[in-house]
Amino acid sequence: MKTRLATLALAALAALAPAAASAFPEEGRAVTIIVPFSAGGTTDVSARLLAEFLEPELGVPVQVVNRPGATTQIGNTELSRSEPDGHTLALASLPSLAMTYLDAERQAPYDRASFTPIAHYISGANLLAVLADSPFDDVNDLVAAAKESPRTVRMGTVGLMSNGHLPGVALEEATGAEFAFVHFNGAAPLVTALLAGDVDVAINGTQTTVPHIDSGSMRAIGFFGDRRTGFLPELATLREQGIDVSAPSSFAIIGPAGMDDAVVERLSETIGEVVARDAFQERLAALSLESEYMDPAALEAFWADFDERQARLITLAREEQ
Repeated sequence: MKTRLATLALAALAALAPAAASAFPEEGRAVTIIVPFSAGGTTDVSARLLAEFLEPELGVPVQVVNRPGATTQIGNTELSRSEPDGHTLALASLPSLAMTYLDAERQAPYDRASFTPIAHYISGANLLAVLADSPFDDVNDLVAAAKESPRTVRMGTVGLMSNGHLPGVALEEATGAEFAFVHFNGAAPLVTALLAGDVDVAINGTQTTVPHIDSGSMRAIGFFGDRRTGFLPELATLREQGIDVSAPSSFAIIGPAGMDDAVVERLSETIGEVVARDAFQERLAALSLESEYMDPAALEAFWADFDERQARLITLAREEQ
């Protein structure tokens, strides 16, 4: 009798899984994507574009809400405390998210296990930008100056321990150069500072830098990606310039821990279908962004690699303070 009851119970549980998946999303209930940055930046714009394309596929409103602050920690905390029903998601900027829980001094109320990987959809990296009349023709010129006069070459980033700061730390480690880091609260003030001559070089993304390169006010002297960017195909990576540094930057959609596997699969497959569309690719290219889809398993492995790399760089950055 007990065996028969156990069998019936297992059968009932198995029947619940597809039922839960088929009920997602709940009719008339919005799916929210938390963006842990201010409105108007690269992360925000890319999330709103994705939401626009996801909405007709899911059949419910898909809204983006901005929860900026504490270098993404405010928005990530909100996600970690959300119900794992698929209706609350977030844009994860890697390595920014990883840095908040890998840096013990931040005392984040979550860790890697607090989140569910769903889909990676943007792949890119920062570049090194200088003014058009800068004396630095390439990264080696920059490094030579920073070695000859340590802590005098002013390197601007989008924030302390940000995905702009840590690539600079990696560049120091690889070359023995020493920069004077100047941290700003985001890409816009960093661009303004470089144009004003308040910094000598900026580590910044393509979306906010390429327009100034096209206008002739800035030049790019190096790219932190594993391969060249299609938006500046003539721009050599750091490795191509003889410096063994790679610091990719990615956007992914994640959820809180404990999500149903079938709901995760539905969301991930839908995002993959959207990313593959020509219309989405055209809109993404207009933002100077490049896509790369990864399913949950691939994103999990990619994320783990980020954690390993960033933990070491955070230690080095803290030692400099």
